Amino acid sequence: MRILALLPDSSRTVAGRAVGPGSTLAFERSTTAAAHAVRERELDALLVDPGALSDDEFARLHAVFRQTAVPVILLTTLTSASARRIVQAAELGAHELVIRGTEDDAVLLAHRLASLVQPSVPAILLNHVAKCLHRFPDRLRTVSVGLFGNGPLPRWVDDLAQRSGFARRTVDRWMERAGIDGAAMLLDAARLARVWEPATEGSLSNAAIAVQCGYVRPRLLVAHARRIVGVAPEEFRRTMTREKFAERLARRLLVH
Repeated sequence: MRILALLPDSSRTVAGRAVGPGSTLAFERSTTAAAHAVRERELDALLVDPGALSDDEFARLHAVFRQTAVPVILLTTLTSASARRIVQAAELGAHELVIRGTEDDAVLLAHRLASLVQPSVPAILLNHVAKCLHRFPDRLRTVSVGLFGNGPLPRWVDDLAQRSGFARRTVDRWMERAGIDGAAMLLDAARLARVWEPATEGSLSNAAIAVQCGYVRPRLLVAHARRIVGVAPEEFRRTMTREKFAERLARRLLVH
């Protein structure tokens, strides 16, 4: 695999540790050169820190974010500025998101690179809801974007509201204005999006998946799945593709 990294110095060590045997990693500082490499199919994946780019540099990558031939991984520290850029990139296409500093960044990035055949469910779902998140105030947008990354999710909606700095009612009002069916549904959908991968791999029980994805009880996981997408986790792979699964999540989450 040929990987090009458009990253600040602080992320280069992480990227280097994530690249496995048989892959090559090159670093680039020019967005123009990176865009050219994507356009000419000179690479198999692109790593970008959207928060480290200037407005002009980010604008030069718009065509990169729109294309689907070369997978893009957004590797960044979550700030209000980077969250805004993540949402802008997600409006243009589904891209994997790895947030720095939440767990072993290199291990997670290696996993993302190894499974880049198609976008993950959280990436596809973020693409569906990005336009709504774009309307949020900075702090709420930052917290909401974090739900689609790799860090631990808030257990309760009140925790999400507290992280945003807004009262629960204010958060729900912003959700309603933006076209999202409430903070509780956003959190539920983001959590269930993480279930697709372990559920369809078939190596874990519902109890193990529930623990991994932050459900209090396995029965709650099954209830959420049936309520939101219509089937239990063990039926995901048999009844739908990952794209259809993400579409069902988005349909339940968005107010039309």
